[in-house]
Amino acid sequence: MRTCIYCGVDKPEVEFSDEHIWPDALGGDFLPPFWRTNDVCGTCNNLSGVFVDGAFIKGFFGSAERQYDGLDYLDPEKPSRVLPLSYLGSIQNVQMKDGEIADFWVCAPGANIVHIREASEETTWDSYAGGDPRRQSKRSKAGRVLIALTSAEIYWICTALLSVKQQFAKAEKFVTNLDVPPTWNHFKELDRADPKQADDLRLMNEIEAMSARGERLHNTVTISAAADGRFLAKLALAVGFKLFGEPFLKTSYGLDLRKAFREADLQKRRAIPIRGSGYLRSVDLGALRDVLRWPGGWVLLILRQATSLSLIVQPPSGTSMVIQITDDAKLLDELSAEYRNGLAWLTVPGALRAVGPISYPEYIAHQLRRQSHPELQQLERMRGKPDRLPPTGIPTDQD
Repeated sequence: MRTCIYCGVDKPEVEFSDEHIWPDALGGDFLPPFWRTNDVCGTCNNLSGVFVDGAFIKGFFGSAERQYDGLDYLDPEKPSRVLPLSYLGSIQNVQMKDGEIADFWVCAPGANIVHIREASEETTWDSYAGGDPRRQSKRSKAGRVLIALTSAEIYWICTALLSVKQQFAKAEKFVTNLDVPPTWNHFKELDRADPKQADDLRLMNEIEAMSARGERLHNTVTISAAADGRFLAKLALAVGFKLFGEPFLKTSYGLDLRKAFREADLQKRRAIPIRGSGYLRSVDLGALRDVLRWPGGWVLLILRQATSLSLIVQPPSGTSMVIQITDDAKLLDELSAEYRNGLAWLTVPGALRAVGPISYPEYIAHQLRRQSHPELQQLERMRGKPDRLPPTGIPTDQD
């Protein structure tokens, strides 16, 4: 029997599973073992993935952060990387069949994408880009994806198709303006003889006709202002356990973090005395904001203040989030010396690489160009400039 750190319940060891403390969708696969744990039961692991991590990752702001600076890590020589797609909401001013929704996505600069799916019956999923994420794992529920390529350049065609393939792995995928070879497994052309596919083509033609007339799509995006609350509580809870073990879970603040992680009701969660600052109420780090920020990367910083220990999360855009891990004096006295000046990790999903842990002073010194860090230098060399990429052939406002 073991105790799950997320629910506090003793369960048989066979019910435990590997949990990414920092989600793999945000680069968790590239981080060292500190950011994973097998002290979480399968039930809590699933709850976290769908309702806690998922609410932030699939929310509008999390989705936007994932594609921020994405072009910086593409290989200019070959289209071998994927770009996170930009979610622009559900289309309102086109006629849909009853019970269906059309979401508009963009792979910049390669394609415009319409994802046709069943409308969610529960409002829980309204703020998730693409709706209920559990449906996307089932081929029968994943819907249909219509892809209109916006560049005729092979590089950008391949990048767009690779990106759509990853984002919509289970959905039917149709390219509307490319002769698709019959040998392709993942993409097809729309069949006008099929009533459903013919109606999908009608939808795409209507959208293109609107664009030709200079009309805009009217899209609706539902935003959850508190999608980060449970996510940050989970991070602090798991990190506190990794640093201090069982004694941390028995502190009053550790118990409050667990309550905040598990509480789905926003008003009840706000009554729990968790100290921190979320995405929409970002803490003002002043000049430190630009020093911490890494293009396309997520910076995770564990930093000790005078009477507390906090986790600072710096997304690619530089909008900082902070959550207190503990203010227990006894635990802080037991903190190993390496954490007293702060430890930082950096994961860059676009580069498929992470760096850390490195000391906070070393990270700052590198960012200020006072002393180079070898691993950070290697990561910098992987980052190119968008103007080195092949031309898109898409006219711009300046053309």
